[in-house]
Amino acid sequence: MKIVFLVSHLLSGGAERTVAYLSKEFAERGAQTTVLSISDKVFYETGEGVTLKTLGVKDVYKTVFGKIANIIKRFCRVKSFLKEQKPDVVFCMLPETARYVLHLKKRLAFKLITSERNYPFGKSKKSYALKEKIFAASDGVIFQTERAKECYQESIAKKGVVIQNAVGNPDCYKIKAEPLKEKKFSAVGRLNAQKDYPTLIKAFAEFGKTYPDYTLEIFGGGKPEELISLCETLGVISRVRFCGVEKAVLEKISDSTAFILSSAFEGMPNALMEAMAIGLPCISSDCPFGPRELINDGVNGILFPVGDHIALASAMTRVAEDKDFALGLGEKAKQILQANDIKNVSEIFYTYVTNVYEQSDDKT
Repeated sequence: MKIVFLVSHLLSGGAERTVAYLSKEFAERGAQTTVLSISDKVFYETGEGVTLKTLGVKDVYKTVFGKIANIIKRFCRVKSFLKEQKPDVVFCMLPETARYVLHLKKRLAFKLITSERNYPFGKSKKSYALKEKIFAASDGVIFQTERAKECYQESIAKKGVVIQNAVGNPDCYKIKAEPLKEKKFSAVGRLNAQKDYPTLIKAFAEFGKTYPDYTLEIFGGGKPEELISLCETLGVISRVRFCGVEKAVLEKISDSTAFILSSAFEGMPNALMEAMAIGLPCISSDCPFGPRELINDGVNGILFPVGDHIALASAMTRVAEDKDFALGLGEKAKQILQANDIKNVSEIFYTYVTNVYEQSDDKT
């Protein structure tokens, strides 16, 4: 089987990390595997046996004409590459990238597999409608949760499958949470509205009324100016650090009192899974979707209502005050390494992709 994973880039996102580990696992299983990146931006490395091809199309333009020229260039270069390579399967981990290949599917006779990696209604009605169109035209669709699958029409759900993320970061199998914790909380994720860092910062300020000696570290790319302003308003700017993107982030957060995910919505949060895997006590919003599929509240983590900074502050207080409880959360959280083992999950992905590839066109 000859497979191409098509991505816009290989920067530090959850979908991109999944492509990095899946392509490696597919190659090890004998598939001729290529990762095709439209831009040259690469954060994650692909494994041995995987061909990485970048098309060099920049995603920055100054004028409307520049934007149009950029889009045309993307379509042309993707088409040229696929015509040359003649893949059996094109796998678009993010459905938006499938727009570059939908018109080529029949002509070049490849199977198209797409995936829902986030909350289906997270962006806009227009975005949801586009994804429905793409999923309907795909030969296979992969969802991360049953709840996400149920958001789409029956004809899409019928040909889809639910496969949770694997714990794909090799550091998860090497790093263990420090038994002697620093007085700090950590969060990992891009600085955008989805991650709802204002709720986290407000909770940290509330928690700090009792525990002013704790710090908060936030790792992730993006512009922190508005969050810095909120920290200044709440009087916590000296205790909140915006650390940017960090490859060795698990090592950096391994001595935290707890890991916190404050998102308004998710798909299946890799950052949360990795924090659980190294044995950190984890506190997460009960957002759609993902955290509830991973966390049994009060057993291997804590869930709090989305946007409720008082409830989050209470959870932070509990793990800070009750060391035995926090330790128990971390120990139970580590079981995700077995439940979402990379070899097992990759095998499920590979079996599904193979089945779609082998399915005759009159059944798709």
